[in-house]
Amino acid sequence: MKFKINKILGFALISGALLSGCSKDFFNRVPSTSVTTASYYQTDAQLMAATAPLYGTPWFGFNNKCGWAMTEITGGNMRTWSSDISMFGSLPVSNANTEERTLWNSPFTVVAQCNALINNIATANTSGVSEAALNNALGEAHLMRAVAYFYLVRTFGNLPLIENTSDFLNNSDSVPTRSIPDVYKFIVRDLKYAEANCSVGVAATGHGSSGSASAMLSKVYLYMQNYDSARIEAEKVINSGEFALMDNFGDLFRGNNNNNKESILAMQWISNGGYDYGNSIQASWAYSSAITQTGDGYGSAAPTIDLVRAFEKEGGDTVRRHYTIMLPGEYYSELNSSAGGYTLPTNASSQGTQAQAKKYVIGGPNDPDNSSYGTAAQAGGNNTYIMRYADVLLIAAEAILGQEAKPASGKGIDTSASTSDATALKYYNMVRKRAGAGQVKSFTYRELLNERRLEFALEMDYWFDLGRVDGFKATTTTNGIQTAAHPVGRALIAQQERGTYANGYPDQSVIYSSKLTVSDNEFYFQVPANEVASDPNLTASPVPYDFTW
Repeated sequence: MKFKINKILGFALISGALLSGCSKDFFNRVPSTSVTTASYYQTDAQLMAATAPLYGTPWFGFNNKCGWAMTEITGGNMRTWSSDISMFGSLPVSNANTEERTLWNSPFTVVAQCNALINNIATANTSGVSEAALNNALGEAHLMRAVAYFYLVRTFGNLPLIENTSDFLNNSDSVPTRSIPDVYKFIVRDLKYAEANCSVGVAATGHGSSGSASAMLSKVYLYMQNYDSARIEAEKVINSGEFALMDNFGDLFRGNNNNNKESILAMQWISNGGYDYGNSIQASWAYSSAITQTGDGYGSAAPTIDLVRAFEKEGGDTVRRHYTIMLPGEYYSELNSSAGGYTLPTNASSQGTQAQAKKYVIGGPNDPDNSSYGTAAQAGGNNTYIMRYADVLLIAAEAILGQEAKPASGKGIDTSASTSDATALKYYNMVRKRAGAGQVKSFTYRELLNERRLEFALEMDYWFDLGRVDGFKATTTTNGIQTAAHPVGRALIAQQERGTYANGYPDQSVIYSSKLTVSDNEFYFQVPANEVASDPNLTASPVPYDFTW
């Protein structure tokens, strides 16, 4: 399982069908009949086109439902009555659940496609392709493999590390898992490679850049509580000038603003490809078909009372709230624009919380947000952010706080720890200023976590924040269940109001309260049952990974 990470000048063809297909099997169970037509890549442009699918369809399953069901519903930002995902709001989620399986399958499909690109790289005749293009293609594959593993390790903990699926043709039933620290070490290695090999300043094309890799590194280091490295990587991105905050928060979620100056890395969708190629979030979240104009708009998940209250407590944060959460009677000129705009009905409460989602809800095919990219039934052309520049700013601010707080190994920053460092405040207040929130002269770790919640609500991030507040650590595996102490995370979740209002708007006097008590062993989801049946080692204690190349 050794792979020397050097600049390799060979390249092999990965067929469009291989890259775009979304297999349901664990890590795609190695495409044993890989296409190796040696004469396909004649130009740099053809090679660049081959990496484009790594940002699209393999991510569809994660983006379609399970990703936001876990991060937003389990995290307490959304609630649902939908029977296929309602258990994400109550826990535990059965490892036989279809969406739980997709949490595993979709990112591992990305891993498989990246591996195919990397490991077939030496077999093609690429005499017409520049070395820079070849290095960049390899860099993108390492970048997206790291991203996929970053989602996976935060979801499942211990994982198998697969660099070449051909290594497991004869022993796919005995692949071991690796510890959380080993998986993070693997991710860092991939991101450093991507940082060194990806092209500079190309994120606006929809492809990851060297700066994208640096930004991802800053986030990974933050999770590892390596605050010095997190700050170095974050400020490298800040000082590069490649990215900047969009002036208006709402502009981040307009389809016509895909790959804007704030977008560091994003899942890329096309509406004219239909289901499996377009962004399906709007279909689930939009309150009604009056918004989408394509027959969907199911309101199948909606913001929790707790999230609405979090915005209300912030007071002046009305801009960010408006473009994240729709409240009854609120008007949006960009939706159903041909009819003069859209006002959310006062009886809108699809999940009993008197609120609906706005973020990623972009309207119908003829609305102004969609003139370039369009939308179709269950398929929007708007990107899904993996990371944006506001995250880098808050990472840098948190890293400075972490440098000052110096938490013990395996312990999170005390939520009452604060900083008034001028640089940290600069970064923190830049995000708040754009949101319309007041500028502060100091902030605590609890306040920073809340700032992250409000900034990235409904962007598939919050559950991961709740899972890391107790520090970076390995888990203990007992009878296939992974456990690590999460006292602060459990306390934050226990305080959330996940219930519904008893009466219609504007009556909020009576709440059918619902709170969630999370066990330490529920911060990581179980390996899907079908995968364990195929490979019992997936629930065994992890085996050290050989990092010698």
